[in-house]
Amino acid sequence: MNSPTPTTSTTSSANPIDVFRDSRGLFTMVAVDQRGSLRHMLSTGRGNAVVTDDDLTAFKAQVIGAVGDAASGVLLDSDFGLAAAQSSRCPVILAADILSSSEVGGPVDIAVLDDAVTAETVEQFGAKALKFLLPWHPARRSEAVDLAHAFMTRCRELGLPGVLEGVVRPREGDTVSPQGFADALITAAADLAETHPDLYKTEVVYAGEHDRELATSTAHAISEQLYCPWVVLSSGVSGENFPDAAAAAVTGGASGFLAGRAVWSEATTAPQPGEYLNAHAAKNLQKITDRVWATQA
Repeated sequence: MNSPTPTTSTTSSANPIDVFRDSRGLFTMVAVDQRGSLRHMLSTGRGNAVVTDDDLTAFKAQVIGAVGDAASGVLLDSDFGLAAAQSSRCPVILAADILSSSEVGGPVDIAVLDDAVTAETVEQFGAKALKFLLPWHPARRSEAVDLAHAFMTRCRELGLPGVLEGVVRPREGDTVSPQGFADALITAAADLAETHPDLYKTEVVYAGEHDRELATSTAHAISEQLYCPWVVLSSGVSGENFPDAAAAAVTGGASGFLAGRAVWSEATTAPQPGEYLNAHAAKNLQKITDRVWATQA
């Protein structure tokens, strides 16, 4: 494909996805669409106690309540996110994927379109966009592109912008090393750009300060592949490191972040999750936001 012009936070407001930008033109969003992984996190944090569907619903609502209007958007799922969506003070992205893992508690590496996400569901949630997590693997590139096309077709049918989340799964072989992982992220972005998502979401290579240059150069390369703005997710990066990781990506051309665990994961091990969230979630989010804002100064 021809190399498109890199996208930045100054992208034209003609795209409906721009409803999720903040006052500085960046995407500073919170993800709480985790399902099986969140159940596992809460169970582990409670000494392997049983975590009910009501527990998941309540936790998501607590996160959204604690974040308030500090986020420029929130990502929720149709299984347990309705109460959170109905109380959200910022625009909602609705997950349109059914996710599973090859191993209990492991990273998501299987995804299919959720046919239960209909026009009625979108209206119920007040969703302004749909999202699909797409596991990408070097040996199954065409399969990933076909699935991405199917998701974007669904978005067009429902009249909503699509957020396509390309993640490298499973991490094995060459993708285990930082440079190999970075190369895979760039190739995945090039493949999935063919489907013209409205917003692309992907991982960032960052285990510490020593990865800053690699994170920025990888972001530059990803930016060169895409026709749309893109953001980074926080899974795989510690909460301590994610503000710097997001800033490195924005320096390289990313338009912000859609972070989950970096904002709220510590609440899953707190004796009173709601109290932790009320005290820390908005501050955790603002710390990340301040770092990416600083790159625009």
